[in-house]
Amino acid sequence: MQNKHLAALIARYNAERDAVTEIQTRAAADGESGRDLTADEASTVENHVRAATALAGQIEAVHAQELRNQQGAAAAAAVQSGEQVRGTGADEGTSTETRGESVAGDQGGAGTSSTTTRPRDPGHYTKASGSFFGDLVRSREGDEDARKRLDEHNRALSTTVSGAGITPPKWLTDEYESLARQGRMVSAAVRQVPLGDDPRPMTLPRQTTGTDTVLAEQATENTHPSEVNAFATTVDTVIPKPISGIQVVSRQMLDSSQPAVDALIYGDMLAVYNRQIEDKVTAAMVAAAGTPVNTQPSLDANFAATVAADAIIDAAFAVWNARKLPATIVAMRVSRWGKFNKYRDTAGRKLYPTSDAGPQNVDGVGSVVAAGNVEGLPVIPTDGLGLGGATYPESILVARASDIILFEGNMLRFRYEEVAGPESVKLGVWAYSAVTVRQAANSVRRVTLTGA
Repeated sequence: MQNKHLAALIARYNAERDAVTEIQTRAAADGESGRDLTADEASTVENHVRAATALAGQIEAVHAQELRNQQGAAAAAAVQSGEQVRGTGADEGTSTETRGESVAGDQGGAGTSSTTTRPRDPGHYTKASGSFFGDLVRSREGDEDARKRLDEHNRALSTTVSGAGITPPKWLTDEYESLARQGRMVSAAVRQVPLGDDPRPMTLPRQTTGTDTVLAEQATENTHPSEVNAFATTVDTVIPKPISGIQVVSRQMLDSSQPAVDALIYGDMLAVYNRQIEDKVTAAMVAAAGTPVNTQPSLDANFAATVAADAIIDAAFAVWNARKLPATIVAMRVSRWGKFNKYRDTAGRKLYPTSDAGPQNVDGVGSVVAAGNVEGLPVIPTDGLGLGGATYPESILVARASDIILFEGNMLRFRYEEVAGPESVKLGVWAYSAVTVRQAANSVRRVTLTGA
């Protein structure tokens, strides 16, 4: 009989998941190239994800209890019949195994039977001992004991995520603490064009002059129209360049109890790569923006709430005037966005509350847990424009995100063993990327702060 409580939990989980999909789909279908989630939508998605995560834990617990109940029933049946019984076992991929074992009471007559249960995970890789990745290396070198431990371990754990033979113990990922690095923020909002495995330079055509002086109203009858070759084009060449690096890992690190060391190093390299991509995108935007629309010499004395909002409005309308289409994002340092969130009017009311429903004199929306908007433009806080106390001049960028294009090739992860000897293993990454800003003179504007 189906567990009604489990079925209800699954139905609630599916409803939370479907709600997230619906919001994301609606945003992706808005306009020609979609849009970012609004602050309210992002908050709603976060709430749905949090609820789904809690439900997933409950579902897992109830399902595990169901399996234990089934195995207990099978074990009880085995006690009564005196037969040896295997529970849901390795073929079904569950995490525990139940065995019924016949124990003879004496050599000559009737016996008694009992059951015992044991975890299916043989416990080779724990926090206190065992090196999973060390066994991976040793098994490739012909160590049969290491291969046996891996086989037994992989039979015990689900392989639906990592693939057969590469199933690291769960505690490794749960308790590993990596360095705090920002992921992609602005670079996730711009257009993405994959290069695949072809990093050759690209030529992008661009119009330089138009036929504005050619067309005119006829002055008098029989006047021949102007004949001028005014239309001209040029090209922009985009040259992808690699971001790469090699980390040397000692053999002792693999052979000791340090878990999953190469996966952890690759993960750290990927985090650094993403941060460098973010810096690459914001640097291209600053270069394209050129001369600031608004420059303030002092943050405390000049960059007050009204000045801040007006400066961003000036930049946004500068984009609209030049590009003939409105800006879509504002990018600034995380600390700068914090100062925006502290702005208040003369009555002490926040000018950037957590919601724009109800409050008066509101210039935007924001909070300490999620980005918001300034005058309707979504804010993207990023370390790409400076960490903490930035060096000056500090930029706030206002841009049309679809005009910025990030080209990226496939990432190559490579590993060399015993290059210089058996004591070292080299791990590395290599990926091509390039950034270009179309309508460069029109699609990005910036506000500059020259001092504290």
